[in-house]
Amino acid sequence: MFYNTPRLPRTLLHPLVAYAQVYEPGPGGQSRPVTKAVSVFKGAVLPLSNEDWKLLPEGSYTQNSQKLYTDDPVSLTPGQIVRDTFDGQRYTVKTMLAHNSIHPMLRYIVEGVVGK
Repeated sequence: MFYNTPRLPRTLLHPLVAYAQVYEPGPGGQSRPVTKAVSVFKGAVLPLSNEDWKLLPEGSYTQNSQKLYTDDPVSLTPGQIVRDTFDGQRYTVKTMLAHNSIHPMLRYIVEGVVGK
C-alpha cells in the first residue's frame, strides 16, 4: 500500500545536474579524464544555520558551505560536482547528512566553487 510522505515545497526546488569524472580512451591509447553529467534532479541549496555551524563534526566549513536538500532518489558522493541550472553556480559535495527514516529527503553539505 502506498502512503503519502512529506515532500519539499515544489516552489523552492530547481533543476540540479550531478557530474562525474570518467576516463575515455584518448589518442595513442591513453585515457583522458572527461566530466559527464550523470543525473538531473530537483533540489534546493540553502545556507547553513547557526545550529549547523555549532554541531557538525565533519570538520571546518567556510562562507561557501551550504546545504543541498532533495527528495529525488539521487546518490551523491563526496567530491562530486553539482551545478545549479538556475544560476550556474557549481558546488562540490562534502558529506551526506543523516535524516529520519520516514522522510525521503536527502541532505548534503556542499561547498560553493569560486571562480572557474
